[in-house]
Amino acid sequence: MSFLYRSSWLYHTVLAGAYGRHKLDRFRAVAQWIPEGSKVLDVCCGDGRLAEYLPPSVDYRGLDRSRALVRAARRLGRRVDAFDLRTDALPRAEIVVCQISLYQFYPHVESVLARLFEAAEQRLIITESVRCLAQSRWPWLAALGAWGMRVEGMGDSRFRFTPHSLQELFRPYRERLRHWGAISAGRDWLFVLEK
Repeated sequence: MSFLYRSSWLYHTVLAGAYGRHKLDRFRAVAQWIPEGSKVLDVCCGDGRLAEYLPPSVDYRGLDRSRALVRAARRLGRRVDAFDLRTDALPRAEIVVCQISLYQFYPHVESVLARLFEAAEQRLIITESVRCLAQSRWPWLAALGAWGMRVEGMGDSRFRFTPHSLQELFRPYRERLRHWGAISAGRDWLFVLEK
């Protein structure tokens, strides 16, 4: 497990540094696609912060591999369980969300996306970063960013998406895409797929 995922405080400190004043934009952008009263499954949810941005009537459940982030979520009263997307059976939900996590599954991203889509009964919401430290033009900073985001047992820690590669990934779902585009001042992209 990456050092970044061993501490909720460190995780949020690094995100705040990377996103600056746009660090909460992603949660707001995702939340606007989640209607009141829906059942939401947030896969690779970190400490479940998305739950703060949802209407109280939403039935939220988060899943994450990091036991430290699961413990942090539970201390905050959020319903988050330990889960490994690589090996555990993915439960179904009306709305499935996965935020800035697909890159971790490279080179098996297509099969992970297919599993997420299958688990969504009504809507799949994906966000993914296209600008991060691992993509820096300065090799030492790119190496530091890749090291900080590396997750043991996962894919290539240097791999990151570009807007073009994300659009190619979602090409087979084009007929299901209700919305796609940049959020968080262009740092992330959001994709909303309808079943």
